[in-house]
Amino acid sequence: MNVIALALHIVGGVGVTVGICAVLLFCVWRVLYTIQQGTSYVRRLHQIPCSRCTYFTGDYRLKCAVNPISALTEEAIGCGDYVCNSPAYGSLCSQDKMPYQHIKELVKQ
Repeated sequence: MNVIALALHIVGGVGVTVGICAVLLFCVWRVLYTIQQGTSYVRRLHQIPCSRCTYFTGDYRLKCAVNPISALTEEAIGCGDYVCNSPAYGSLCSQDKMPYQHIKELVKQ
C-alpha cells in the first residue's frame, strides 16, 4: 500500500509540473502569435496611400475628394484614383502606371 501511495505521489508531482510547463508554453506561444498577427496587420495598414495622395484633404469631414467612403480604410489600398502629391516621397509614390495613363493612351488612339 505504501508503494502505491508513493508511486501516485511521484506521478502526481510530475503531472503538476508537466501541466504548469504546458500552460506556460501555451501562454508564450499565444503572446508570440498575437505579436505576429499585430505586426502583419500594421504592415497592411501602412500600405494605405491616402495620406500621400493629392486628393486627400486631411479634414475629418471629407477625407478624400474622389473616394470619401473608402478613404483611410483597407479598401483604399490599390486605389485607381491615387495621385502622388509630392515627389519627395520617392519610392512611396511608385505605381505600376502613371496616374490616368490609360486615359492618355485612349486619347492618343
